[in-house]
Order: sequence, then C-alpha cells, then structure tokens
Amino acid sequence: MEYQGPEPADLANVCALNIAFLEWLRVRGDSGVATHSRTPEILAVLAGMNRSQLERLARAPFLLMSFRESDESQWRALFAGKPDTDLFHSLEMPGEESARLITAGLGFLWQLSKRNPYAARLVSGAGLSWCEQLADCTLVALFDRAVSGRSLLEPRMVENEGLWRKLLNAGVSAKRDVRRAARVSALQTVLTQSSTGTYRHLAAAACTMPAVAVRVAERKPR
Repeated sequence: MEYQGPEPADLANVCALNIAFLEWLRVRGDSGVATHSRTPEILAVLAGMNRSQLERLARAPFLLMSFRESDESQWRALFAGKPDTDLFHSLEMPGEESARLITAGLGFLWQLSKRNPYAARLVSGAGLSWCEQLADCTLVALFDRAVSGRSLLEPRMVENEGLWRKLLNAGVSAKRDVRRAARVSALQTVLTQSSTGTYRHLAAAACTMPAVAVRVAERKPR
C-alpha cells in the first residue's frame, strides 16, 4: 500500500509548533504543563540550551508536544462533548498561552487528519481511530471542548527516558548526520511505542519515509 507522507509545508508547521511549545516550556516551567517524574529533568536541559540548539530540537519530524492522544477515557469524553465537571480538573484548566498552543496544534492536526490521516499519525503518533474522530469534529466544537477542561499539554512520551535522551543530546548535535540519525530513531520510537501494537505496520510502512522527512525538517522555516 502506498502512503503519502507529510509535505514540506506540514513539517514547517510541525517545526513552528515545536518552537512555540519549547519556548512556552522554558517560560512556564512546571506551571501549566502536565507533571511527570521526568518533566523537571527535561525542563532543566531546555533551560540551558541556546537558540541554535532549541531550533535544532524543534526540527524533529513530529510534534514534541502531546495532547494526551492515548488517553482514551479523556478523549472519549471530549469527542462525545461531555464537560469535565471535576473540581480538581477545573483548577488545571489551561491559561491563555497554553490554550493558544492547544488550539493551534489541534487545528493543525484536524486539517491534516482530513487531508492526509497517515501523515497526521506520523507527526502525532496517534492511532487511526483518534485521527478519524478528530477529523469528524467541527473545528469550533473541538476548540471549545479541548480548552474547557484540564490542560492537555505535556511533552510527548515524557516517561520515555531513552527517547528524550536522544532528542536532548544527539538531536541537538552540531553534526547534521548525528541529528538525522537521532531523529529517525526517535520517530520510530514514537510510532512503535506510543500506544499499542497497531503501530507496527505503520512504522514498517514509514521505514522508507523518515530520511526524506528528516532532510526536509532540517531546513529552516521561513
């Protein structure tokens, strides 16, 4: 089966969203982001990066921010339009900047899921069902639901120490070949470990694509 990977414009948007997310993380720290035992370590490394390293990290061929796509119970409620009435969760509602990132990121994935669900899965690590349900939402309803409960934002696969070690070390190397190798390896990790075994055939189909995507992602956005 032939798959159409992300286009250069799609990867430019991924890079722009990644830069916005990384800058937001550096400013906000633990405030406004879903906490995990590894989150402080990631934030500490980001705080010590210069602008060039931050831009290199942002050129990963997938979104560095996650919307908890694998949280089936939360997204089942969101897709069904059920409000989150939990008082504790209401205290975790996203602020203005995080809401802006959520709407920008989900808006990008929404239109990509409608146009090219395979590419949407590649850049988000999400399953086909999630992409299809996302595409079935109206944009206004999606935004209203996504920002009305607890913040969805967190670093992608934040619990995966190996993934983030690659991204934060080899992924920001001054050597282009080292960066490319790290990004291809990181992409394969995202595709095979994000959720269930259903990703295995997707990762296999993507084996001939990452090198091209990584080369395009390496170009600086205009």
